Amino acid sequence: MPIITKTFRYILRKAGSPFRRARLWIKKRLGWLGVPTIEPYMGFSNGHDVYISGNVMEDKGLDKPKPGQNLGTNMLAMFKRYVSDEIGGVRVKVSFNGKSEVVETNELGIFHCSFRFEEQIPANNHFEEVCFELLDEVVENQGEIIATGQILMVSGKLPLGVVSDIDDTVMVSHSTKTLKKLKLMLFKNARTRVPFEGVGAFYRALRKGAEGQKHPNPVFYVSSSEWNLYDLLVDFFEFRKIPAGPLLLQEMEHSIFQFWKSGGGDHEHKLEKIRFLFSFFPELDFVLIGDSGQRDPSLYLQAVRECPGRVKAVYIRCIGKAHKNRQTLEITKEMEKVGVPMLLIDNTEDAARHALLNGFIAPSSMPDIARQLHEDHNYSIADSFYPEREPASS
Repeated sequence: MPIITKTFRYILRKAGSPFRRARLWIKKRLGWLGVPTIEPYMGFSNGHDVYISGNVMEDKGLDKPKPGQNLGTNMLAMFKRYVSDEIGGVRVKVSFNGKSEVVETNELGIFHCSFRFEEQIPANNHFEEVCFELLDEVVENQGEIIATGQILMVSGKLPLGVVSDIDDTVMVSHSTKTLKKLKLMLFKNARTRVPFEGVGAFYRALRKGAEGQKHPNPVFYVSSSEWNLYDLLVDFFEFRKIPAGPLLLQEMEHSIFQFWKSGGGDHEHKLEKIRFLFSFFPELDFVLIGDSGQRDPSLYLQAVRECPGRVKAVYIRCIGKAHKNRQTLEITKEMEKVGVPMLLIDNTEDAARHALLNGFIAPSSMPDIARQLHEDHNYSIADSFYPEREPASS
């Protein structure tokens, strides 16, 4: 049987819960622990500072979802996302633009790294490459473990940035309805999960910005979903042609027996992430997009109060009877008092019109939004008759 090395004993101490430590120990003793892999998360830079993060875990063995993928394969993929162990207490070398730093993963296998450059980073592209190397041996004869990721370069004076929630804002998730949410998580994949009508085109328009704008606006996604779902979300955005951007998800431990709680918690971490983005990009104003189902209106109001003048508009997708919800209507009035319009929207078209009138998006983007609204609407009608069919790519 494999020997429990000094390095692995240190990993066990860093594993967090007793259940996770026991599971790692058993896997190691029986030779079941998979080869580790580095999953880079998209980082971002303001031209001088760079924020980078990622995860070290067992290789989940997940393939890209395929057309017509059956329900059993979807369920197996979700199972793998929660039974593959994250590896805490290992060292990762992070290299970017001539600088390197060695960081250690936390109990969830996540690592964070930051660099500071006194001179402006020469960014020739919207995305720059960052390299990762695992320095510790987790399993015998694992070989070289390396990976490359992307850094979103945000430099110079831009009109605005976008901060968006994901569940029930971009992607239909039924976050407040446990059984419907469970069905989506088990039976759907990145190709068959659906966005709200027109979302892809609207976010592309926000990224493009005003007519004649030279550099694209950055888009950030802040969600209560945990990092286990990172690959699904990235694939979903890619397939639906929703602009890629850094995801700031929730660091929390879930087992396969609790995966249906994904996106739960008190959601305060969203406010912490928004504060971080506001401080990281002190010259950037923002549009905030969320929904009424997970405290987004109250969290966004707090952000507006803490950073006066930085938020140009708030768009809240209404879940259920939000238009009649007393608390939500009160928050709308409070937003008005501080000069920030908060729109309670039933559809993407309402937000797009407001964004156009306020110069957030270009008139040339409206035909694309109208086209996708029409296509998505036709698909949603057909999907009500054939709910398991493969959707057409937007």
